[in-house]
Amino acid sequence: MGDTGTPQTATQWAELQHAIDDAQGRDDGAIPGPEPAPAPACPNCGLAGNIHPTHYHWWIRLEPDDPEPLAAHTIPPRQRWHIDPDGTAWNSQDDEPRPGQTCRISHHLVCPRADRPDLAVWLTARTTANEERTALLQSQLRVQGDAA
Repeated sequence: MGDTGTPQTATQWAELQHAIDDAQGRDDGAIPGPEPAPAPACPNCGLAGNIHPTHYHWWIRLEPDDPEPLAAHTIPPRQRWHIDPDGTAWNSQDDEPRPGQTCRISHHLVCPRADRPDLAVWLTARTTANEERTALLQSQLRVQGDAA
């Protein structure tokens, strides 16, 4: 890199982009590597999510738009995910949402079994709801296992 830290070659630019993509993927709780199996369950809690590719070539597990889409202005910056018509997910980072705009959030933020920092009230409520869903799922799996 040059004296200012600016990449000078195509290889240096590619390495910088890879480092940025890698950091963003980790921050987003994204999944690196090849496309995961269709709608894989979260390895931590077992809940299914919607898996989408990202523009940085990782995969993000998003919470469903269920029970309703989230109002983007209620979601903190860097946590607002949007889906392009081709299914690619992107994080709007610090952009202010338009009035009435909705968004999705990463399951990583509200997984009841994941380690995470203290959460805002809305994240805590969503995490509590996911804890209840996880308990129900585990109960259903036990009943299915007992019936077999």
